[in-house]
Amino acid sequence: MIDISKLRPGDEHYMAFVGPPGQYDFMGATQFRLLCTLGLRDKHKVLDFGCGSLRAGRFLMTYLNPECYFGIEPNPWLIQDSLKNQIGNDIIGIKKPSFDNNSDMQTDVFDTRFDFIVAQSIFSHTSQELVRTALEGFHESLNNHGIAAVTFIEGQKDFEGEGWIYPGCVEYKLETIVKFAADANLFIKKIPWYHPRQSWFLLSKSMDRLPSDEALKYLNGAVLFDPEFQNSCT
Repeated sequence: MIDISKLRPGDEHYMAFVGPPGQYDFMGATQFRLLCTLGLRDKHKVLDFGCGSLRAGRFLMTYLNPECYFGIEPNPWLIQDSLKNQIGNDIIGIKKPSFDNNSDMQTDVFDTRFDFIVAQSIFSHTSQELVRTALEGFHESLNNHGIAAVTFIEGQKDFEGEGWIYPGCVEYKLETIVKFAADANLFIKKIPWYHPRQSWFLLSKSMDRLPSDEALKYLNGAVLFDPEFQNSCT
């Protein structure tokens, strides 16, 4: 048995390659909790963009109706290892999820309009060009009432490099993140949902689909009685 606690983010193990292995459970659960708070129901179609080793996918697949979960992941071994070690291959026959392994940030591969798109810790590793490509795809792939929940690392300067950066991270200024959305014809709103290292944003084709300032108090993602996430309660 591998001692997960000794692995580092980016190591070639399905629980570590996608981020801190000790937070594998939390990072999946917090995405599911957020989508449920935003109104997710079992009939909705969800795109898990950069689904990795199904941190969120294992919650979403078991909850959603058959043929409602879609995942894009360039590294198919991550999906296979998660199925083998976490949820079992039987779920494929029961829930009939769809997967694609393109690495081009393309979301039109399923010919489906989504109620929700979630992209957690994807744009913390992408160049500006890749962010723009992805968000343009989100605009085309969301239905008229759809919401995309994404994370960025906010910083004081913009990453100017190219391509996919991993396991290193990149940051963008808040005004740049807002411009990314505007250039893709998407409305955007930062929300206070707790993340240990990044910031959550919601995007939609309509401002009416984004929460009001008053509603933001319900989007804090606080975790009670766990010292590791005590900052979520401040």
